[in-house]
Amino acid sequence: MAKKIGIAALVLVLLLGGTAAWLWHRLTALPQWYGSADMIAEDGTPRVDEDWVRIPSADRQKKGAGTDPGGGDEVVYQLRNPHLRSTKPSPMKRAIKASKAVYKGGTLEAGAVVNMGDVDIDKLPPKDQKAYRDTIEAFPALTGRDVYVGIEGAGRDAEGNVVIGPGTKIRVGDTRYSVRKAAKRLGKSEAALRSQIEAELDKLDIDLPKE
Repeated sequence: MAKKIGIAALVLVLLLGGTAAWLWHRLTALPQWYGSADMIAEDGTPRVDEDWVRIPSADRQKKGAGTDPGGGDEVVYQLRNPHLRSTKPSPMKRAIKASKAVYKGGTLEAGAVVNMGDVDIDKLPPKDQKAYRDTIEAFPALTGRDVYVGIEGAGRDAEGNVVIGPGTKIRVGDTRYSVRKAAKRLGKSEAALRSQIEAELDKLDIDLPKE
């Protein structure tokens, strides 16, 4: 998951470069699950799920329909802090404060809360280093603030692999971008961005729940 989260955080850096200041409060909104007791183990450390955990319908009803992770009769699975399972080095890893993935109704929502001030800049590729520095210069508050980045509405193919479809959104705070809009801001084709994200997801070696 760390690699996918790394891509999401870099997308955040590049997207923010062209964002109007009046969107700031939406871009810095954090998800409901961040900081909740459900994300903390009994010993006070972050809770890490080694495999998908099915959320009982009774627990979802307590949260209320339409709230994270969702109400209704559909089966809901979650992975808490999957980035902590990875032993691979990543320039983004120490910037990640918490991460979560939710699978429901054949779609995947996954993301992380990151603080860009904690990125190991020297380990980023030169092109990404420049994008990072340009964005931090334009938005210095990012260095001391937690921000949520992720994807919503990813699907699965016949083999069970995660795929980025036309309805998939890239989320930054409480603001959502279509893949087409994100690709335009990043200066690449929609197909290229979709392939890049899918390639990174394929490296995660996380099997989606069988429905």
